[in-house]
Amino acid sequence: MGYFNPNLDEVNFKLYEPNELLKPYVHSYWIVQKKEFHQVKSYKVLSDASMGFAINFASPYSSTINKNIFTCSHKFTIDGITKYPSYLQFDKELYIIGVRFKTAGAYVFYEEDMDSFLDKNTHFKNSETWPLDTLYDALIQTNGIKERITIIEAFLIKKLQDSKKKNAPWTFTLIQKVIEKKGDISLESLCTEFNISIRQLERTFKKEVGMSPKIYIRIIRMRYAKELLSKLKVESLTTTAHETGFFDQAHFTREFKFFMSETPKNYYKNKLSMVKQSNFKKFSKHSD
Repeated sequence: MGYFNPNLDEVNFKLYEPNELLKPYVHSYWIVQKKEFHQVKSYKVLSDASMGFAINFASPYSSTINKNIFTCSHKFTIDGITKYPSYLQFDKELYIIGVRFKTAGAYVFYEEDMDSFLDKNTHFKNSETWPLDTLYDALIQTNGIKERITIIEAFLIKKLQDSKKKNAPWTFTLIQKVIEKKGDISLESLCTEFNISIRQLERTFKKEVGMSPKIYIRIIRMRYAKELLSKLKVESLTTTAHETGFFDQAHFTREFKFFMSETPKNYYKNKLSMVKQSNFKKFSKHSD
């Protein structure tokens, strides 16, 4: 998932970096916390083709993905990969710690196929390989965020050390290449550069990421388009379309609406309104 809604400030949203051993696989840990809500609040979270899991210390909440509503009422919930934006809804006391893996980073931690988590949030159940009850008991014995993250990291390090799965040697480098190119790159050029076949690339992405490389490239290109619009220095939507590798504004608008559930024009207008109204706060990644 990717975070872009400034209203997350209302729920004391914070990010924490992983330690060096987990950095190849874990993007960050995130925290949201609020005592009460006077009305139902909804937050839009964009896809970045990553997945993770959330640990809930308070009330149930809901998540909507592609018009499917998932009630998150358990202690642990898996946030599956998706190409759609997710809408999180809260109306009661909120306290969640989340683990966000990097794209393909979750692969070594789970026995299941990655595409089994696609476009849904599922109950993350206690098992012999995932002793979540033990983890939760350890977490509730301390109230400090840093201490809780340390416990989660120790748990994940053990999972990593016990894992018999490994990513392909080129997976993370190829993903970084797509990010550097802002999604404006073809499958053919990637295969040539990394000396792999299209079939090998597609098979590895399905296994390690859970979606096709073509969809992943489209997601990254759209996230770059969103970033350009977010800077609020856009000459025109046609210019933005060309800067992000689209032939015309119509194609750009269709893609933007598919991944963002709104048109680029509406996004720009709403972003401008948010910036004018919001009082931004900056949180240290390592502060309680």
